[in-house]
Amino acid sequence: MLRATLRQYPAGTTLFDSGSTMSRVLLIERGWIIASKMMSNGTRIVTDFFLHGDVLSSVSTAMSQEAVQTVGEVSCYEFPGQISGEAGSQLPLILTVELMKRNARITERLASVGRRDAFGRTGHLLLELGIRARNTSRPDLDGFECPLKQSEIGDALGLSTVHVNRVLKEMRLGGLLSFRNGIVEFLNRRKLMDLVDFDPSYLSSISGDAPDRQDV
Repeated sequence: MLRATLRQYPAGTTLFDSGSTMSRVLLIERGWIIASKMMSNGTRIVTDFFLHGDVLSSVSTAMSQEAVQTVGEVSCYEFPGQISGEAGSQLPLILTVELMKRNARITERLASVGRRDAFGRTGHLLLELGIRARNTSRPDLDGFECPLKQSEIGDALGLSTVHVNRVLKEMRLGGLLSFRNGIVEFLNRRKLMDLVDFDPSYLSSISGDAPDRQDV
């Protein structure tokens, strides 16, 4: 068994930065985490979001020169970067799987930023997060709790806050989704998926448990 310590972090905590040297591995038990890069002109690019069940490594984010911060309160199981014995042999496989999953997400994000318009980028990201967040506390809601600010969504998509706000209003008036008070509700998930050409198969793991388009 891999031994870990459950730790609680308040909102806005920097877990790793681009200069981190300590080797640590985190498994998110609750909450959201953002990875980002600061550009020389002071602008920020959000490179990824980590949610419940995701694993991240300080070594990986240090190599990519990302800062990793909590969004709201977060609970994580923390593993030492170096683990001996049989348990240690499991760690490389776990991290490899997580890197493959993350690479698939980032590749899809690059496709969005490069070829989709603002409507497509925003809808695609929220549909992805809806699958990954998997609301379980409110079975009556087709949606999920989302602690992200519009500026953080914009930083992930190369859009201004004003542009994100405009797109969200368009989606709400079009009966597609509503994003209010930290809740994203899909009003017509199927139509939104068709409009932004969302295929969830890239969210599969190496075990092949991809969410089926018809089941989303």
